[in-house]
Amino acid sequence: MFAAPQEFIMTRTKAIGIALASVGAFAASLLWFNPVLFGRQFVALSGVAAIPNPDGLKVAAEMLRNLLLASVIGWLLTCQEANGLRAVLGLAAILWPGFPFTLLSGSVLWQNVPPELALIHSGDWLMKVLLMALTPWLISRKEWTRLQLSR
Repeated sequence: MFAAPQEFIMTRTKAIGIALASVGAFAASLLWFNPVLFGRQFVALSGVAAIPNPDGLKVAAEMLRNLLLASVIGWLLTCQEANGLRAVLGLAAILWPGFPFTLLSGSVLWQNVPPELALIHSGDWLMKVLLMALTPWLISRKEWTRLQLSR
């Protein structure tokens, strides 16, 4: 299932990729839950009022959640030796139904969460998982690294 355990060394390139993936996922979620996309539906289905200026502690907590998830995905990519685009997308394709989709479908089954609300969250998580898998991979590619980090 997993390749032989490999030492995970946090290089500058990996750290940059993980940090960018975290920030990118945060920004993408802001767009996802914007009223232009799914914000109105989210508010209507969840009953939660929109917060125009969220508390700084919640923003920091969300950034830490993203950093944790991006770090785990980075570690899994290393363990799988996922060096090509197909392998990176394959891992993301396994992670999304294995975790966010499974958890969100459970909330529909057992907590009476409206399926439409779970689908909105599910789409957000699909986007996050893809960004968090692709960003470190793109940053770690030799051509990109040589061009950007040697300056």
